[in-house]
Amino acid sequence: MIVMRPVLEMCTPDPFDLWPVADVERFGFLPLGGELSPAEVGAAIASIAGFNDSDLDEDGPPRPADPLSSFLH
Repeated sequence: MIVMRPVLEMCTPDPFDLWPVADVERFGFLPLGGELSPAEVGAAIASIAGFNDSDLDEDGPPRPADPLSSFLH
């Protein structure tokens, strides 16, 4: 039987201390599912937010000075 599971390629920025994250190998794969620990969920969110971090939108609002708000900008 073939089983398919969604995975997320991890690219959490080093060092990352805005919220708890699991120690996952950089550019490794994190299998997604309901059994993730809170730290693994934090690592997944940090990886997604880090991947989408871009200043290419010149018409948008400026990046906030607060570290958390700036990361989630």
